[in-house]
Amino acid sequence: MKQEFISHLRSYLSENDINSLLDSLKEKNVNGLILNKEKMDEETLLSLFPNIKKHPIVPYAYIFDKDEYQLGKSIYHELGCFYIQEPSAILVSYLLNPNENDTVLDLCAAPGGKTIGASLLMDNKGLIISNDLARDRTFILQENVQRMGRSNIVITNNDFVNIYQHYLNYFTKIILDAPCSGSGMFRKEDKMVDDWSLNKVYKFSLTQCQLIDICYEMLAIGGTMVYSTCSYSYEEDEMVIKHLLEHTNAEIIPIPSREQYYESKDHLGIHLFPHLFSGEGHYICLIKKPGEVKYHNKVATYKNKELPKDISAFDIKNFNNVLFGLPTLFTYKKLNIIQYGLKIGEIFSKGTNYDYHLSHYLSSFVNEVDLNKEEITKYLKGEEIIINGNKNKGNILIKYQGIPLDFSKINGNIIKNHYPKKLRKKEILF
Repeated sequence: MKQEFISHLRSYLSENDINSLLDSLKEKNVNGLILNKEKMDEETLLSLFPNIKKHPIVPYAYIFDKDEYQLGKSIYHELGCFYIQEPSAILVSYLLNPNENDTVLDLCAAPGGKTIGASLLMDNKGLIISNDLARDRTFILQENVQRMGRSNIVITNNDFVNIYQHYLNYFTKIILDAPCSGSGMFRKEDKMVDDWSLNKVYKFSLTQCQLIDICYEMLAIGGTMVYSTCSYSYEEDEMVIKHLLEHTNAEIIPIPSREQYYESKDHLGIHLFPHLFSGEGHYICLIKKPGEVKYHNKVATYKNKELPKDISAFDIKNFNNVLFGLPTLFTYKKLNIIQYGLKIGEIFSKGTNYDYHLSHYLSSFVNEVDLNKEEITKYLKGEEIIINGNKNKGNILIKYQGIPLDFSKINGNIIKNHYPKKLRKKEILF
């Protein structure tokens, strides 16, 4: 380990803490998941993967060994039954605790774990603006949002430094998982050790101070913001919070103490260290803007009888003959939108071809088929499926073990394969 890294830890850690931390960085990193209870219950998850362990704090989350369970290649991952996320990062949305009345901003969202965690807590209601500055990363975010069947998320690609004035005192909850030097990823990625430097820490600290300032401007009166990094550096963690407190009326919301948390002498948020918590390095702080919060979300109520009943009351937008919908009304300003809520389908002269994203949102459809293991394997590879006994034509919902996977078209006994080409699999684990 670099001596420069060890030396700068001494600004807030004792020698015993530093030695314990360094020893833990030599161990194997751990993996976690958030369960999508809309698709799978905990009893089923444990019957499939009996050796996974309950997350020590978050009730719907688990920790697993990727050498034992390659869950990223599992059919249940493909079905959106869970989202794989580092165990410490799972805590960020959980501690913020958004609800269905909230208007949430996730400023640096890709690849989407904290956005999806928030959406699951909100039961797919309310509104989340899930933003990332890097356009290519928004497409990774989009893929995860669609697979998990989330409908209350608007994905955007904006530099909010330039547009935050349009959203002053607007968001009732904000997630600022700030870009950082990444020392909390040392155990996960060896290259992070080589890339780390104190100059990098100072550079990111300036960016973090700028971002936390604009986020506080956008935070609604009475609203709550969570600030987090995957950095061990005091300069990127407590010092950023001190910067905010020095020139605003921000208040710190204490996070109840646990033996897994480390609090520095300033008592500004918590650190999650691998030697105390079964996860990687993370810093989390909860911030409140004084006052009483006023929610301003309005639920969409317009009834569209031509759409499936589960989305008949969504606020529907038509972008170049592609339908999107949100469960709430939203008037956006200056946002470069990648995806507006739920992607419903593409309009053609003969009707609407329902989308993969819609299939992962719905639980049932008037015309559906449950494929067996052999059939679903072929379908995931991009092959057509032949079935008997279906007299309907048009859109058909493809399921496996009762869980929707995709929308396709059926004509006679042939199901055409509409599974997105970028998602097709040569190998899938059951």
